Amino acid sequence: MSAAATDERTLLLPELGLRTRLIDAGSGPVVVMLHGNPDNADEWRPLIERLRGRYRCIAPDFPGYGKAPEPPPSFTYTLAEQMQFLEAILKTAQVSEPFVLVLHDTGGMVGTAWAAANMHRLRGVMFTNTVVFERYPWFAIARGWGKRSLLGRLRAALGMRALGLRRGALFRKIFGAQSPQLSAADLARFTRDFALNTAAKATTLRQFRQFMQPEFFAGFETMRAQLVESVPCRVLWGDKDPYIPVRYARLFGRASVKILPHAGHWVPLVAPDELAAEVAAFA
Repeated sequence: MSAAATDERTLLLPELGLRTRLIDAGSGPVVVMLHGNPDNADEWRPLIERLRGRYRCIAPDFPGYGKAPEPPPSFTYTLAEQMQFLEAILKTAQVSEPFVLVLHDTGGMVGTAWAAANMHRLRGVMFTNTVVFERYPWFAIARGWGKRSLLGRLRAALGMRALGLRRGALFRKIFGAQSPQLSAADLARFTRDFALNTAAKATTLRQFRQFMQPEFFAGFETMRAQLVESVPCRVLWGDKDPYIPVRYARLFGRASVKILPHAGHWVPLVAPDELAAEVAAFA
């Protein structure tokens, strides 16, 4: 049986009415990894394979992504609810010692807010191509996903449906052009896990309707500043990111910042060796 088949399990989080998958691999100091959109915990497989001999690696599917079902209507994807989700994961996985938190893309929003409220529980925070900025000007497709009007919701739903037509042909074309650094296998996995995953697409629309609210990022400048001043923080950023330009990597103050000139948005997938070295530097 493969390692991938034996290191994941289903977690029940009754306090939130949720069920999700958790990858829990290796032993040693704990590293918790929070994935972005439109991915899931499998985003961290390359990094986990490089760390599991020395670390306990924990990576959950956010509700509605990967193997996690779409959450019930009671879970509305507010920042507070997503922080509660992370807290429930840590409790159920019995993580009690200080750990390294690795953040990517939308996972960085949850992780940054949780980290700023729990700095004493951290050994360090690793940021890679994530959205943790007030007044961040979302790219066009994200703004479309976040529309709340009846017409906006209809257009977004039809757009999501179109991504799955002809076995995800439109998604492969658009996403592949935006992320040419991804391998054919990675692009096929994204297509299967997102473009052909009804739950993930429906969840994305619910989630982005929250992201687009003016108050969602309130206080993030202060959170970042407090984290960098109080907790070891490192930044590894792909220079060719079409979503979050490299200039945002310079907004982390005194944190150690490294730029990967040939990487794009998906650093955990295309540069796992470099990312593993950054995580190991916290030791």
